[in-house]
Amino acid sequence: MLEFKPLELADKEIFKRYAKCFGYHNIEASFANKYIWGGVMNTKLAFDGYAMYTLLKCGEKEFMIPPFFNDCDTGFSEPLKKCEEYMRKNGGPFLIKGVNKEIKARIEKDCPGRYAFIEDRANFEYVYLAKDLASLAGKKYHAKRNYINRLVSSHDFEYRRYRSEDFGACMELHEKWTRTSKNPEDGHEERGVIERALKNLDELDLVCGVLLIDGSLEAFSVGECFGNDMAIIHIEKANAQIDGAYALINREFVRNEWSGVRYINREEDMGIEGLRKAKLSYYPAFLIEKYDCVRA
Repeated sequence: MLEFKPLELADKEIFKRYAKCFGYHNIEASFANKYIWGGVMNTKLAFDGYAMYTLLKCGEKEFMIPPFFNDCDTGFSEPLKKCEEYMRKNGGPFLIKGVNKEIKARIEKDCPGRYAFIEDRANFEYVYLAKDLASLAGKKYHAKRNYINRLVSSHDFEYRRYRSEDFGACMELHEKWTRTSKNPEDGHEERGVIERALKNLDELDLVCGVLLIDGSLEAFSVGECFGNDMAIIHIEKANAQIDGAYALINREFVRNEWSGVRYINREEDMGIEGLRKAKLSYYPAFLIEKYDCVRA
């Protein structure tokens, strides 16, 4: 049976080697994402001769994401049976989350009739053209430009790369966000995620940018270059009391750090209505569809 161990920073290279197949654009294949959320999700890895298996836990629910293969021609049949065996012997139902359309098609081909798929709309990822977010050109972004113009016309602002001495200000900004959040428990969990990211930027190949407004740090964003044509934005925080701060850090982060990529992946909306509305308001080029895989 599979033997899992906690995910560690030292696993980065082997994780990336296994996650190279299938041209992944979704965050399941991002080591940085898995590591910074590792404490919250109790992320663990296991290996056999064919695949890398990732086990996560959300609340009381344990699940896996699709196995990653050392050889891209490996079929899904035997690795998924190992996932079934592990979950059965550990008292839980078989559940694989984060299955994109390409993996869904592979599983259906390799294991006809064995599995069923349930659309997971809350975890669809929003992917935008980088040039759109950097320029905000055209009628559809008129409101975004207005927010930014009102802010920069009445305040001085500076965008720059994160420095280690910014850590305290970033964490205080997150604390302010948590105190005004409708779901403060989410903020308490995310504190550890932000700390892991900011303390391991270089080790995780992450970039952080900060926004100073009238000399005060009022927004920051953390992302990574992912593959040949995409950046993923893992964290974005801004002072919600300042109209336009979110729009400005979004634009400046892409404009200054990600001009060399075609796409920006701003991850999922988690089923939160306000977050979904905000992500749709930036007009994604496409969504990465996700499915849960269960026994048929």
